[in-house]
Amino acid sequence: MDKLVNIKTKFQKGFSILEILLAMAIALLTITAVLLVSFGSQSLAADSQTSGEAQSKAQALLEMEQANSRLDFGLVNPWPSPPSTFVQDGIYKKSVSVTNVDVYTKQVTVNITWTGDHNRTLSSQLSTLLTNPEGPTGGGVCSSVLSGDWTNPVMAQYEFGKDIVGDPSSGFPITDVAADTNKLYVTVSNSNGNNFPTFFILDISDPTIKPPLLQSVDNDPSVKTGLNAVTVSGNYAYVANASGANFATCSSGVCGQLQVIDISVSPAVVVSTFKIPGVTGQSGQAIGKSVFYKDGIVYLGLAKTLTGPEFNLIDVGGGGHGGSPTAPVYLGGYSVANAVNSITVKNNYAYIATPNVENLTAINVSNPVSPVRVGGYSPAGGSNGESVFAVGNTVYMGRTFGSNEFNILDSTNPTSLSVLGLKDIGTGNTTSINRILVRDYLAFLITNAQFQIWRIDNPASVTQYAVPLSLPGGSGTALNCSGNYIFVGSLPTNDKGFISIISSGP
Repeated sequence: MDKLVNIKTKFQKGFSILEILLAMAIALLTITAVLLVSFGSQSLAADSQTSGEAQSKAQALLEMEQANSRLDFGLVNPWPSPPSTFVQDGIYKKSVSVTNVDVYTKQVTVNITWTGDHNRTLSSQLSTLLTNPEGPTGGGVCSSVLSGDWTNPVMAQYEFGKDIVGDPSSGFPITDVAADTNKLYVTVSNSNGNNFPTFFILDISDPTIKPPLLQSVDNDPSVKTGLNAVTVSGNYAYVANASGANFATCSSGVCGQLQVIDISVSPAVVVSTFKIPGVTGQSGQAIGKSVFYKDGIVYLGLAKTLTGPEFNLIDVGGGGHGGSPTAPVYLGGYSVANAVNSITVKNNYAYIATPNVENLTAINVSNPVSPVRVGGYSPAGGSNGESVFAVGNTVYMGRTFGSNEFNILDSTNPTSLSVLGLKDIGTGNTTSINRILVRDYLAFLITNAQFQIWRIDNPASVTQYAVPLSLPGGSGTALNCSGNYIFVGSLPTNDKGFISIISSGP
């Protein structure tokens, strides 16, 4: 009996110890759970706070791109520029990616990443579609979004007569090119008086191959001087006629410096020829030299005139004065007493490059019947204004050879253009900047011998981005772009012009 009592007592003591251990385990688990809940709540609160901050930063970047789009669709680009892949902002890494949906639409995606508690990678992302407010009325088809390796550009070159037209014996002096989504429009002059077409349409739907010739047009079979410039919008090409001032030899009723070609039909046909009223000139004067189209108005630059303005505005279907492509209406003009070598229009201002002491002139065109000069730029080194290009509030001007041929100007206030950067791109007469094209942080230039690429995102320190390419035949005469492909016209002394297609390296 005593043995049973002892066993029972020991069992009860053991059970009590077991109960105590179990109670302690339960208490420990309870405390741990409370701690986990507490720390988890703190992590959730921290995540909520950082997520809110990240969302705010992403929204700010998205609004920045939207503002860029309203100012200039060409400013909607990835950020930051390479080689950086992000910008550090406290604990956050910020970046913007941009892809082309189509010619007039870009998808913008803002990415914010940061490291949370326990080395967790967290992120916030916003995306939207932005469309070009100018669209097909003057927005162009050259993508500002760079792709591929532009430090190693690749060039395919074709002799225009031999490879494109199938006429190896004749000269085809290329003066200008205008690119559309699938077509390239080419103008040639005819200083030798040959009887051949002066306006050509090429198929560039596949830019990796030699562009097939679709059709060609002679702008005036009776006057063998040809064309100097072209711009395209919708169904029409607007061309600067090189025979416009030699009035004695113009065909009856078709004399004029501007011609409009309907490119929606095959064969394409000249539907109107327009003479600038009050303009006269001797041989080589007052001819059509440069052209720009925007919002239904053609801006036409002439060679120096004997009388009348060299810079002219013509309503072709949007200037508010009843003009149309088949019946242009003259609006107004401004005399610079010299040739208008190049024109670009941004907002209510036209910027024209001339061989005057004032290389660049800013003209208010908000009232197209009365354009008014509001400012200008007269750099040291002579009367050498040759080419001009504008993006947002920045104007890029190229000069014929001298010092600092490449000029970058702040045009926020067109009445007081200020210098952001200057660059002397070389020595000798091969450095004249004949044409300029700007895409994101790169400027593409053609000179009397080369195709050059310069990095310009820091205008105070412009640097060469790629080894220059030698242009076939010599002097660069034409430059345009479709998507990520660049089209260049160049001309040797024998007038046998070349078309080159330049793309980024792989």
